[in-house]
Amino acid sequence: MNLNEEQLEMVEEMAGLFFSLEDIAICLELTELESEEFVDAVALKATRQPIVAAYHRGWLSGEVLLRKAIKQAALNGSSPSQQQLLNFQKENRK
Repeated sequence: MNLNEEQLEMVEEMAGLFFSLEDIAICLELTELESEEFVDAVALKATRQPIVAAYHRGWLSGEVLLRKAIKQAALNGSSPSQQQLLNFQKENRK
């Protein structure tokens, strides 16, 4: 699947806004087979494929922004945000 730079940027932007894989595939006007390949490649984290790399970059960028906002709200005294931040810490503690 060959996508141009504009399409890859769209994938990254939509992933950063947490759109579903199916919605992204619809916006790209992927065929049913291409959509299935996209979903499977994302599940396998096949980041050598530009579309998958764009998806993961976008999703992670969105996650970073979201967590920063949660952290700021927690620092400002939001109890639910503080609890969410603690949950992130517990989930990712090694």
